[in-house]
Amino acid sequence: MSHVLLLDTNVWSHLVLSDVAKRASVQAALAALQAKYPDASFATSRICVAECMVAARRYQDAAQRQLAEDAFRLFFDDPNVIVVDVTEVVLDQAATLRAEALRRAAAGGGTPANPDGGKLKLPDAVVAASCLDFDPPAVLVTENVRDFRYTDGLGQVQCVAGLVVECVG
Repeated sequence: MSHVLLLDTNVWSHLVLSDVAKRASVQAALAALQAKYPDASFATSRICVAECMVAARRYQDAAQRQLAEDAFRLFFDDPNVIVVDVTEVVLDQAATLRAEALRRAAAGGGTPANPDGGKLKLPDAVVAASCLDFDPPAVLVTENVRDFRYTDGLGQVQCVAGLVVECVG
């Protein structure tokens, strides 16, 4: 199977809700990733879809809400975008990833986040687990790389579950 690039919520949000300059920057970063990973498919987690719908529905103006929601749906309804369901298996893996992050934080003096990242919250754990749903695991594409990294006991920066994490933005 060719690579899968799993886009985090913030990437989709920039493609729909950001100003023209930010949108262009993210599009250029995605184009560069497509060149780096030829024939890669795009994917996202069902939790990212839900987070995007929250972002669209937060607008006070009904017309603006509808425009944003419709723009997101164009992406998520595209047959070339794989949407990973939040299954029992994905949730179980997410629980393990989150628990590991909490154990690391407790072992490091109880600080769940530091300059090197490591604050893996449950929604991010679901996104990471969604990457692991692929064989080989999907490449996570996010603006919030720090959320998925931590410093191990040897002072080395590691990615959650050994994922490949690519930054946009």
